[in-house]
Amino acid sequence: MGVGGAVRVIWLNGGVGSGKSAVGGALARLLPGSRFLDGDDLAGPRHLPNPVRWRMALDALLRAVARRGRFRWLVIAYPLEADGFRRLRAAQGTARRFLTIVNLDAPLAMTLRGRGGRTLSPAEKDRVRVMRSKGCHRRPFATATLRNAYPPVGRTARRILHLARSLPAG
Repeated sequence: MGVGGAVRVIWLNGGVGSGKSAVGGALARLLPGSRFLDGDDLAGPRHLPNPVRWRMALDALLRAVARRGRFRWLVIAYPLEADGFRRLRAAQGTARRFLTIVNLDAPLAMTLRGRGGRTLSPAEKDRVRVMRSKGCHRRPFATATLRNAYPPVGRTARRILHLARSLPAG
């Protein structure tokens, strides 16, 4: 387990195409005893409406935060809104989890062009614009906001790791 038997949770927040999954995977590889969860992998079946699928993903991630596990670090990549943050705080407190939330703020033009070989569909580009207009890339409840423009994924992951380790556990 983590410090004093507790698990540290690093939640990567940001819009579609901001680098959450790539950075999260790199971060988990830097952390012995970690588990990486990409919320996109936990969304419900594609035949369901997106809001239902997104709720299912968030519910699964919050269950993972609350569940006991044999890992010291839990790295999560998924957009987080105010209601989800309130639910996360409740799960964190009952499960003795120390939380670091990092906004990944990628420039809009760069995100719309596609990153890391990912080409966004027109619907995803529309979603990027909506998420950006709602401030998904700069949630005020986050521990930190990092510009995620040009640094290699590994460098961003190391910056987040340094931040998380420098925070008091609790």
